[in-house]
Amino acid sequence: MNFRDDYRRLLRIGGLSIWAAVGVPVVLITSLRPVRRPDLYVAWVIALAVFAAAFWRATSPRRTRKRPGLALAAIQAGAVLALMALPPCFGLEGALFVVIALQTGALLPKGSARLWIGAQSAAMFAVMWIHWDWHWSVVLAFAYVPFQLIADATTRLLADETAARERLGAANAELEATRELLAQSTRIAERSRIARELHDVLGHHLTALSLNLEIASHRTEGDARERVVTAQSLTKLLLGDVRAVVGALRSDDRLDLAAALRKLAEGIPRPRVHVAIPAEFSVDDPVSAEVLLRCAQEFVTNAVRHAQAENVWLEVTRSDSGIEIHARDDGRGAAMVRSGHGLSGMRERFEQRGGALSVATAPGRGFTIDAVLPVGAAP
Repeated sequence: MNFRDDYRRLLRIGGLSIWAAVGVPVVLITSLRPVRRPDLYVAWVIALAVFAAAFWRATSPRRTRKRPGLALAAIQAGAVLALMALPPCFGLEGALFVVIALQTGALLPKGSARLWIGAQSAAMFAVMWIHWDWHWSVVLAFAYVPFQLIADATTRLLADETAARERLGAANAELEATRELLAQSTRIAERSRIARELHDVLGHHLTALSLNLEIASHRTEGDARERVVTAQSLTKLLLGDVRAVVGALRSDDRLDLAAALRKLAEGIPRPRVHVAIPAEFSVDDPVSAEVLLRCAQEFVTNAVRHAQAENVWLEVTRSDSGIEIHARDDGRGAAMVRSGHGLSGMRERFEQRGGALSVATAPGRGFTIDAVLPVGAAP
């Protein structure tokens, strides 16, 4: 469970605890004495239930959109004012405004959140004046304002800390994926160097030795000639073994892109990154592998910073056109595509290698990227 889900869970537990502290005393006291106006008591209980339902929905892990969150906060505020306006009011209902402030702090800018707190505090002042008198309205209304401001500041601090942690996680995941690709490139380069050394040095000397033994076999006779022929045969076998080793070293010179992408996915706590790529998928060209990895990294980074997404899907396939990468998220999307440095950089990388990249988005439908990189492409 990630940090945001933990915050939602704690907010739900704390908010329902405050809700119970406000509602239970009224219910207990009312049950111990006759109710003069049962209809007003039922209306009070209904308002209490409406607040609980709206708060439960607002703290649901699946709710990630801003506008429904504000609508649910407004419903809760209306329910609290109804609780204050009805005769069973006990004076503790203002504590529920603190619960609302904990929610609006994550939904609104600082100035707007403080205007919201001021508006609901002013409404509380007016309702309490009508319900009781001006003295109690001043005491209760102003008593809850500092707690609402503290709640707003706490939520804002937690939101900033969460965003910083997610950015750090994304940067660390990018580093791990890049390190995996670099480690593979280093191993491939070292194997290639060893193969060249075996072929150029040992292979050259064995070939020269075989030629000299061939000449010696024609100039010797008897038992010595048999020994020379045997040595020549062993030399040819050894030369064949060297060539086989060189061939094996050079045949395993492909980059495991799947391992690098999985490293990237494992390091991102939120959103969840789902990678679909064949287990044995490999790329011959290190530059092409880097282009594909950088594209995936940039898409995931944008999802972490801007999209407010819960999931990201990365799919890599091989087709007649080359290597195709399809990426999408379930974030908030946008009305239009604005090519920033990241998106422009991705497009330039693909175009320099002879490929192409397209982006699609719409409000509430997330972002989608489709890109293709020709196999064996060169600048």
